[in-house]
Amino acid sequence: MATTPNAIWIDNGGYATRITLPADPEQRTTVIRCITNSSGLEAVALGSRFTMWIDETGGMLGSHRRPDNDLATRLAHHYNVTGKIRGPVVITGPGLALLTEEGLDDVEYDLNANAFWGAP
Repeated sequence: MATTPNAIWIDNGGYATRITLPADPEQRTTVIRCITNSSGLEAVALGSRFTMWIDETGGMLGSHRRPDNDLATRLAHHYNVTGKIRGPVVITGPGLALLTEEGLDDVEYDLNANAFWGAP
């Protein structure tokens, strides 16, 4: 199993960390569903280099609405994706492609640059 970080996880509180997803795409999808607490996933393209994986229910967790994820929302807006992002998200390369060190650095740069922008 790979141990080199290849994706980024962003929780609701604005904490972003590098994570290691499995090499197998089917296992990768299962892990992303688990760490985002989602029964189904929606892929949101962030330009042509990155994908943000979100809960496909639009932020509902059972009958409760997930909290806003302001950092993920600001990142999405940076890539001209409108609307609010709710719940934890995972950032990968395009589709289910894994991020390289350079890709991880680029996402972290965008997160840090956007972290101080006004509320979404």
